[in-house]
Amino acid sequence: MTAHQPTLLRSVCSVTEKPVLSVRNLKIHFPTPVRGETVKAVDDVSFAVRRGETFGIIGESGSGKSTLGRALVCLTTPTAGQVFHRGLDPFVLSRRDQRQHRRAYQIIFQDPNAALNPRMTIGASIREPMDIAGIGGSRGDRDKTVLTLLDRVGLRAEFAQRYPHELSGGQKQRVNIARALTTRPDVIVCDEVTAALDVSIQADILNLFADLQAEFGLTYVFITHDLGVVTHVSDRIAVMYLGRLMEVAPAEALAEMPLHPYTRALLSAEPVPLPGTHRRNGRIKLQGEIPSPIHPPAGCRFCTRCPQAEARCHTEEPSLRDVRAGHLVACHFVQG
Repeated sequence: MTAHQPTLLRSVCSVTEKPVLSVRNLKIHFPTPVRGETVKAVDDVSFAVRRGETFGIIGESGSGKSTLGRALVCLTTPTAGQVFHRGLDPFVLSRRDQRQHRRAYQIIFQDPNAALNPRMTIGASIREPMDIAGIGGSRGDRDKTVLTLLDRVGLRAEFAQRYPHELSGGQKQRVNIARALTTRPDVIVCDEVTAALDVSIQADILNLFADLQAEFGLTYVFITHDLGVVTHVSDRIAVMYLGRLMEVAPAEALAEMPLHPYTRALLSAEPVPLPGTHRRNGRIKLQGEIPSPIHPPAGCRFCTRCPQAEARCHTEEPSLRDVRAGHLVACHFVQG
C-alpha cells in the first residue's frame, strides 16, 4: 500500500465471543507420485473466528493459507481434524445438505478473471447462484437483485449486459463480490482478493469490503501475503509458515510488537516509503530456503531458518500457547 492511498475502514460490526467459524487440529495432506509420501499443506491448525470480525491469515507463498481457505468453505476435504460452522461440522452432512449449508460460507478468489465464465454476461454470472439454489423469487426478482448488487458494489446497471473481457480487473472483482453476496452469507473467505489488482484501486476495493461488512454484518477471513493490507483490515492476524500457525494476535499488537522470530522477519521486510537516509537498518535476512512440505523439520517448522534456533528447536515441536492476553505464539523461548 502506498502513502497516498486513503485510510482504510476497519470493521465496525459488534464482535461477540461465539465463534461463527473454527477449525480444530486441521490437517490437509496431498499424495505425491512417491508411495507413502504426502505434501503436508496444512498440518495441525486450530483457531476460531468470532462473528463480525476480520481474521487475517498471512504467510509466504507455499505456507498453506489458500488451501486452508478452501477447506473453510468445504472446497477441500480435510485429511484429519474438523471444520466447524457455528459448531456444526459441514463435512458430516449429506451432499445435498452440505450444498445448502454452504450458501452461508462463500469465497472470493485471487484471479477475478478466472472466476468468471467468459461466455456469460455479468448479470447472468451474478444471478447464477440464485438460479442454482432456487432462491430470490421469480426471474424478474432475481434480475432486480442483480441490479441492486451491482449498484451496491459501485457498478452501473448497464454492466449487467457486458461480458468479462469488457471489464477491468477491479470491475471484475467487484462483480465477484456482488456474486458472493447473492446467497446472503455470514462468512466470506477473501483469498488474495487484491493481489491481481493495480495498487491504485486496492484501497477502494478494501474500503468496499469494510462498508459491506458494516451493512450486512459479515465476517471475513482475509488471506494475503501483503502486510500493509492485513494490518489495515484485520482485527486479529494469524501468521502461517509451512502448514502451521506461528503466531496469532490482535492486529495492533502484532504490528507493534511481534513475538515470534518469523513474524519479526516478515515485518522487517515490509517496504517503508522513506528515503534511504531515513530508514532504520533493521532488516532481518533469513538464511536458507523453506523446507519441503513433504519432509518438514521434526521440531519447530521454522528451526532451519531461525537465527535463534537451538538444539531443542530441532527435536521438540513448540505448542501454540497464550503468552499474553489473546497473543498466541509457537516458540520455546518467548515468555509472557
